[in-house]
Amino acid sequence: MNSGSREEMSDVEVAMRKFLKQLGVTAHQELEAALAAAVADGKLEAGASVPVSAEVTIPEIGFTHQVTATLLTPGTDG
Repeated sequence: MNSGSREEMSDVEVAMRKFLKQLGVTAHQELEAALAAAVADGKLEAGASVPVSAEVTIPEIGFTHQVTATLLTPGTDG
Protein backbone atom coordinates (compact mmCIF):
# COMPACT_ATOMS: atom_id res chain seq x y z
CA MET A 1 0.00 0.00 0.00
CA ASN A 2 1.21 3.47 -0.68
CA SER A 3 0.58 6.46 1.54
CA GLY A 4 -0.69 8.73 -1.23
CA SER A 5 -4.08 10.30 -1.63
CA ARG A 6 -7.12 8.21 -2.45
CA GLU A 7 -6.96 9.41 -6.05
CA GLU A 8 -3.50 7.84 -6.33
CA MET A 9 -4.53 4.49 -4.82
CA SER A 10 -5.40 1.47 -6.91
CA ASP A 11 -8.76 -0.25 -6.57
CA VAL A 12 -6.95 -3.01 -4.69
CA GLU A 13 -5.59 -0.55 -2.12
CA VAL A 14 -8.96 1.18 -1.72
CA ALA A 15 -10.72 -2.16 -1.13
CA MET A 16 -8.07 -3.22 1.41
CA ARG A 17 -8.30 0.07 3.31
CA LYS A 18 -12.11 -0.07 3.35
CA PHE A 19 -12.02 -3.60 4.77
CA LEU A 20 -9.44 -2.72 7.43
CA LYS A 21 -11.31 0.45 8.43
CA GLN A 22 -14.59 -1.44 8.74
CA LEU A 23 -12.87 -4.19 10.72
CA GLY A 24 -11.23 -1.74 13.08
CA VAL A 25 -14.26 0.48 13.66
CA THR A 26 -16.78 -2.31 14.15
CA ALA A 27 -14.44 -4.40 16.30
CA HIS A 28 -13.69 -1.38 18.49
CA GLN A 29 -17.39 -0.65 18.98
CA GLU A 30 -18.31 -4.26 19.73
CA LEU A 31 -15.36 -4.86 22.07
CA GLU A 32 -16.00 -1.64 23.96
CA ALA A 33 -19.69 -2.50 24.45
CA ALA A 34 -18.99 -6.09 25.45
CA LEU A 35 -16.35 -5.13 28.02
CA ALA A 36 -18.54 -2.38 29.50
CA ALA A 37 -21.46 -4.82 29.77
CA ALA A 38 -19.24 -7.44 31.42
CA VAL A 39 -18.15 -4.89 34.03
CA ALA A 40 -21.73 -3.70 34.59
CA ASP A 41 -22.94 -7.31 34.97
CA GLY A 42 -20.17 -8.11 37.44
CA LYS A 43 -18.55 -10.67 35.14
CA LEU A 44 -15.30 -8.67 35.08
CA GLU A 45 -13.81 -6.08 37.41
CA ALA A 46 -13.09 -2.54 36.25
CA GLY A 47 -9.50 -2.25 35.10
CA ALA A 48 -9.09 -6.00 34.63
CA SER A 49 -6.73 -7.34 31.97
CA VAL A 50 -8.52 -9.44 29.38
CA PRO A 51 -6.77 -11.47 26.68
CA VAL A 52 -8.22 -11.03 23.21
CA SER A 53 -7.56 -12.56 19.81
CA ALA A 54 -8.84 -11.91 16.31
CA GLU A 55 -8.51 -13.93 13.16
CA VAL A 56 -8.86 -12.89 9.53
CA THR A 57 -9.20 -15.68 7.01
CA ILE A 58 -9.44 -16.05 3.26
CA PRO A 59 -10.49 -19.69 2.84
CA GLU A 60 -10.03 -19.69 -0.94
CA ILE A 61 -6.28 -19.28 -0.59
CA GLY A 62 -5.73 -20.89 2.80
CA PHE A 63 -4.76 -17.57 4.38
CA THR A 64 -5.11 -16.99 8.12
CA HIS A 65 -3.76 -14.11 10.18
CA GLN A 66 -4.22 -14.02 13.94
CA VAL A 67 -3.59 -11.11 16.28
CA THR A 68 -3.52 -11.39 20.06
CA ALA A 69 -3.35 -8.69 22.72
CA THR A 70 -4.49 -7.76 26.19
CA LEU A 71 -7.27 -5.23 26.72
CA LEU A 72 -8.28 -3.44 29.90
CA THR A 73 -11.90 -3.27 31.02
CA PRO A 74 -13.34 0.24 31.45
CA GLY A 75 -13.96 1.92 34.72
CA THR A 76 -10.66 2.99 36.24
CA ASP A 77 -9.61 5.82 33.92
CA GLY A 78 -12.77 6.66 32.02
